[in-house]
Amino acid sequence: MGAEESVDRVRFTGEFESAELEGAYRRRHLAHDLALGRVILCVSPVAAVGLGAIDYRLFPGGPELIGLWGARAAFAFGSALALFLLRGASTPGAFARVVGGWCVLSVALHVYVGSVWPAGHTEMRMTALLAVLMSYCVLPLPLPMQAAGALLHTFGAVLVAGWLNPSGDVTSVVGDVCWLSIVNVFGFVLAFRLHARQRLLFAALLRQSELSSSLGQALAEVRTLRGLIRVCAWCHKVHAESGWQQLEAYVRDHSHAEFTHGMCPVCFAAAQAEAVSEVG
Repeated sequence: MGAEESVDRVRFTGEFESAELEGAYRRRHLAHDLALGRVILCVSPVAAVGLGAIDYRLFPGGPELIGLWGARAAFAFGSALALFLLRGASTPGAFARVVGGWCVLSVALHVYVGSVWPAGHTEMRMTALLAVLMSYCVLPLPLPMQAAGALLHTFGAVLVAGWLNPSGDVTSVVGDVCWLSIVNVFGFVLAFRLHARQRLLFAALLRQSELSSSLGQALAEVRTLRGLIRVCAWCHKVHAESGWQQLEAYVRDHSHAEFTHGMCPVCFAAAQAEAVSEVG
């Protein structure tokens, strides 16, 4: 029992200690991860392009607007390319590489937009908050890669805040660092609980499937005798489909029992008395 618990144990990184079990879990969930990844790659560029309306409101014309729209178009193209590459992602590792690369692209877009938009813009803070939470709770990747994506978004947001704020104004930067750190801790704990719960459920289902298979195999090997059995009152032979059989042969053919012969004390005494009387 202790060996099974050690195999099923989940590490701090939200993964099984057993590499074999972790691989089986990720292969089992690959189809679901692919479906969720396609949804994210379709929705995210639509949202990014939709925020182009804010670009136009902030910069009605000029090189800033062209640069921002160009960056959003490049992000949409990168998302479409990642969506195409997912068609050939037949292993969890290939899927993680494609989605991880797309996550880096989204961080680059966030940093570029933040560097162009005015300092302290509310939409940028909301975007950073959503990006960190989505990295932990929605992105279908192992917990270490989720944490890496969230920390990249956090670093980009802090970098933009420190870059755009005046050198003497550190209050805003410190505030961004504090609330983003809180969001990262909250997101990591929540993501760890989700990963651990899913993996423990997978291990329990796998163990139940193995037990059911073993039980079915054992039941298939069980052979029992039922109903009325016609036995000769004189010779004790059994009437079977093929004719009259010795009792031992009939039981052996219809069960897993085997016979061995000996003499009970009563029969032994009777045989001994008979032998003595014949000699006398």
